[in-house]
Amino acid sequence: MPESVDPRRLKITGDAGTEGTLIGFRCRECGVSVFGPATFCQSCTSFDLEPVDLGRSGTLFSYTVVRIPPAGWPGEVPYILGQVELPSGPQVLAEVIDCQHSDLTIGMPVELAIQAVPAQEGGDDKLVYKWRPA
Repeated sequence: MPESVDPRRLKITGDAGTEGTLIGFRCRECGVSVFGPATFCQSCTSFDLEPVDLGRSGTLFSYTVVRIPPAGWPGEVPYILGQVELPSGPQVLAEVIDCQHSDLTIGMPVELAIQAVPAQEGGDDKLVYKWRPA
């Protein structure tokens, strides 16, 4: 079965590899949450952090249409890169799928989508996180 492209950011929760949740850390002193791994709080510099499940939904904060992808991009071009704000505060960049850019509106609800991407140079496929309209 494919594995998470980054288990420090995406936890696969379903046996089929089609479900997951974003993970991060919350500061016990000031309450700020961050997406992914952290050594100290980006807000107050405290080292008192706890791991948290950041969930599967958010709000589209911003987006752009990428016409010239980064080297090694395995997907179609052009594609939509969305900046999504999670309910606990952090923002996460990922591709927005299953919609046209003309259908996007700032503030619209989106949900996490898990997709398998073929590994480069052989090996197991990797599961990546993307967004789709809710």
